[in-house]
Amino acid sequence: MIEKFQTIESKINTPITYFLMGILWIAVILIMVVIGVVFNLIYNNFRQYLEHNLGIFFTLLIAQLFLIFCCIALIMALTYRKKQKIRKAVVDENGVTFYNYQNVIIETILYHDLKPARNSSTDVHVFNTQTVKSGKTTLQVYLKNKAGEIGPTRVDFNFELVILSNQYDLYRHFLKGIQHFRPDLKISQQTINQYNLSSEPQKTEFGIFEYIMAAIVILIATGLMYIFMLLIKIIV
Repeated sequence: MIEKFQTIESKINTPITYFLMGILWIAVILIMVVIGVVFNLIYNNFRQYLEHNLGIFFTLLIAQLFLIFCCIALIMALTYRKKQKIRKAVVDENGVTFYNYQNVIIETILYHDLKPARNSSTDVHVFNTQTVKSGKTTLQVYLKNKAGEIGPTRVDFNFELVILSNQYDLYRHFLKGIQHFRPDLKISQQTINQYNLSSEPQKTEFGIFEYIMAAIVILIATGLMYIFMLLIKIIV
């Protein structure tokens, strides 16, 4: 009896995801507070700055514009086009299906739609977008577009503002599906080695890149708090 191909669903690493989201929202709040403080400085000392400290006036004005821009950019990144952002992926016997936060299907990549590459020796391979060892990694496959041309397509389990705890397993299971349902497609040897396709799956670890990003976010938040305290001292 042939064993049924299993279904794997993405799992959000809730503590880390909520921690990073919390840091970002704290950064938004701190920036808004600093904007208020800088505005108060300019408003209360407007004439003095124009008559005696024109350099400080323009510095504060430029800083205010920069802070407003950063605040708007962060809020838009956290809230804009929420329905188009992927929040869940399911890999099964058909392929991979991506859903948004409302559980509405955004995109599907099916095994039977995959095509052989035209200008490559392999049909499926790992695509690294960063030089960091544990940086962002996707899979590159080939599909036919609306014009009937075969071109590269990314299978990406790097969700925006969401950290997955089983990203490695999702990539590996999708590749296992290709091996099982599309044996005619050639997977690169690097991909076979990286995702251990010839043996049992490796244990997933939180990568160096994620630790670096978390540290950078913490440093930014700490820097904003330091600037806020300096401005408070100036006012007092």
